[in-house]
Amino acid sequence: MKRHPFGIRVPLAALALFLAAPAWATYVFNTINYPGSTFTDVRGINNSGHVVGYASLDGVNNFSFLYAAGGFSPLAPSPLHPSALGLNDADVVVGSTTTTPEQGFIYSGGTYTFFSRPGWTNTEARAISNSGLVVGFSYETDAVGGITSSSGFIYNPATSAYTDIPVPGSPFVIAQGINNAGQVVGSALFLPGGQQGWLRQPAGTLSFFQVDAESTHARGINDVGLITGFINGAAANSGFVGTSSGFELLDVPGAASTVGESVNNAGQVAGLWFDAANVSHGFMATPATMPTGTTAGGAYTFSIAVVPNVPIFIDPKVAVGYDYQTGRKDPNIAAVQFPIGIGDSLYLLKVDGKKFVVAGGEWFDFREHGFHKGVDGFRVGCIEASAALDPANPQAFPTGLKFVAAGTFTGTQKPLKHKDNGHEPRRCDLEVDDD
Repeated sequence: MKRHPFGIRVPLAALALFLAAPAWATYVFNTINYPGSTFTDVRGINNSGHVVGYASLDGVNNFSFLYAAGGFSPLAPSPLHPSALGLNDADVVVGSTTTTPEQGFIYSGGTYTFFSRPGWTNTEARAISNSGLVVGFSYETDAVGGITSSSGFIYNPATSAYTDIPVPGSPFVIAQGINNAGQVVGSALFLPGGQQGWLRQPAGTLSFFQVDAESTHARGINDVGLITGFINGAAANSGFVGTSSGFELLDVPGAASTVGESVNNAGQVAGLWFDAANVSHGFMATPATMPTGTTAGGAYTFSIAVVPNVPIFIDPKVAVGYDYQTGRKDPNIAAVQFPIGIGDSLYLLKVDGKKFVVAGGEWFDFREHGFHKGVDGFRVGCIEASAALDPANPQAFPTGLKFVAAGTFTGTQKPLKHKDNGHEPRRCDLEVDDD
């Protein structure tokens, strides 16, 4: 992955308000496809690892979905054909209708609330903060549907108040992402000059930037100021993730184009990628630490500084299962998260004689399941064998770990063979009885 400083078009002081980002990470990718779909478009991710987007089963009719607890759930149907574009930690979803004129919507508890910004014909909602603030853009079109003018906005549903985000000199402005500090990111088109990403501080100050001197679309921002989006590169679109200290490009292996859409507080980026046939697929990119080596018995070794309840991600090659073990003086493991996109994303977790079915993307907290001091080891099985054979994902089982105390994780992750796993790959998806 290429790593570069931002090509900032304004003084860096404005962007220096970001909190410091961790050292450059190696991002690993998992594909997210709605089961049976002809295409999948992932747009939003929250801090629980839930994602939203839209898909089609017949290539003609689209529907929106939420992925949570190991399963995909279509949003309630509506004659306005809503497209889900963002969500917050309460799984409140926002997006826009595909009817003309477009309306924004807020979806909560199975109910849609539609809204249109006064004075504008079309309104799109793109993201929502945990406090309920919605960002998006409104626009006008010409006789053939081309956008003639637009403006970003922040919308407070509690007061029905809109805050305008204009960019002088730009005919196209979109507000795309918001974090819980009230920072907003988006992009604006300049002629000449192409697209520039921008960051808006809560007081209203705008800072503009381009990545690699290419047209830049800023799409999402998390609570520590990490921004994701994509650039229109010379050959294809590439995703990016970074802060004022720099960025790295994200390209799904084998993709013709990669688009970053949102980022959560663990640094996980969700978006979409296009294959050679121009079919879109969702993805999740996870910042993972690679092994430092292997033991004589074939277990991967690690050495990572950890702090309480802050996730790290480790990632070896895909197998059908793993044994995880802390080092001799390591703090205990408090919680674990397994990835979305490996088969049916359901796993069998074994610890101290107990078994639990765990869905990909969900954090399993050992302390909430009888292990009040955390655990020093566990086993995961039911990783579908076909996943280990995917040539596009030789390293794509990023495991999230949280710890009960500060220290260093010097533990191991040992890949298992079929006989070690104790089950046939398809039998054990939901099997929790003893072997």
